[in-house]
Order: sequence, then C-alpha cells, then structure tokens
Amino acid sequence: MEFPCRTEKTGLALAMSLLALLAGVTVFLALTGRLATITKALYGIFDSREHLRAYIESWGGWAPAAFMSIQSLQVVVAPVPGEFTGAVGGFIFGVVPSVLYSTVGLGVGSVLAFLAARVIGLPLVRLAVSECMMEKFHFVVESRGTFIALLLFAIPGFPKDILCYLLGLSPMGFVTFVIVCTLGRIPGTVMLSYSGSAVYNENWTLLVIVTVATLITIGIFVLTRERIELWLRRKTGDNAL
Repeated sequence: MEFPCRTEKTGLALAMSLLALLAGVTVFLALTGRLATITKALYGIFDSREHLRAYIESWGGWAPAAFMSIQSLQVVVAPVPGEFTGAVGGFIFGVVPSVLYSTVGLGVGSVLAFLAARVIGLPLVRLAVSECMMEKFHFVVESRGTFIALLLFAIPGFPKDILCYLLGLSPMGFVTFVIVCTLGRIPGTVMLSYSGSAVYNENWTLLVIVTVATLITIGIFVLTRERIELWLRRKTGDNAL
C-alpha cells in the first residue's frame, strides 16, 4: 500500500524543521527548569473533572475561549481525551452552550490537523498516526468518500482526531471536510454535553439514559466493526482485508 505523496521532500523538510523547533523549545524549557513546572501544571489541570472545571472557570468571562482552546488542543494532541473534555463542557456551561463551544473548538482543531497534513504531508502524519492505523484505514486517504467520512465521524469510539490527519492526505476539498467534520461530530458532542449537564444537575435518570444509549451504540459498533470496515472498504473500492 502506498499513500499519495505530493511533495515528499518538502514535507519531510518541514516535518524535520518542526521536530527540531519542538526539540529546541523542550530543551530550553528543561534547562531553565520550566518544563517540570509546566508538566506539573498541565497534569494538575487534566487529572480530574473538578480541577479542569476550576481552571476553566478561573478565566471568568474568557472561560468559553479557554474551553474552546482546550477542545482544539485535544484534537491536535491525541493524548488529551475528547470524551473527558466534552463531558466537562456540559458540566460547566450546560448542554446548549457546551455543544456550541465544543463544535467551534473541535472544528478549529480538526481544521488545524487537516491543514497540517495537507501542507506538510505524509512525514507529519506518520508522526501523529501509528503505522497500524494508517494501514487499517488507508482506504480513507485514497477516496473522496464524503458519506464514508461523515459516517466515520459519527461512529462512537472511532478515532476522529486521527481521521482528520488522514483526510488531509486525501483528495477531499477543504470546505467539504469542514462540513463533514462539523456534522459528523455533533451527535457525540450532544451526548457528552448531556452527560456532563446531568452530573452537574444531579439528574441521574438522564445520566443513566444517556449512558445506556451510548453504551448500546458503542456495543453495536464493536460487535459489527469488522462488517462495517469491510463494507467501507468495498464502497471505496478497496478489497484488501
């Protein structure tokens, strides 16, 4: 399997430059003793929902901007759990504001990942996406499948952040990507926002309903995952199993 590579040498040079810059900043922070401070502060923010809520609320009127920034960050930097931050949004802001802020934040992060992959190319994507995932979902890169991409964004548990990088290598247009990404993420965003809001309002009945519905949806996907992937491959003309 070969991925499309429009400017491999240029992409490699940009990726190496980016790595060198990140390495230089990391070394500088380490030598000045600030790296440990920053790492400890970030861990303190993300180690629980209460700490994350307190941090976001500490921004006062800028809290929505802080939350949207965190949502953008969790797309570009995969280790930050999107389910975690999505539920916190509902916990802090309520359902409707959380859906709005999450949609904007996730949209910005998704666009950044897509454009980074589009500009730098395969070398950067190899840094963000494991070889196993690239082999498994390479059919996404090789097609324009708008409906397929929309379906993948809507499936619970599917690695949507990785999908943004992969679609950056595909023939999909920028505007199409924005529409597909935005619409596809909405169902999951609504469910997470309802979950967080239910916890804040101690509406345990709603929380149970949302949780059960989510688990059933994820369970169906897990049980039928191989069939879904096979169907997607056939739809994109990829017969490899």
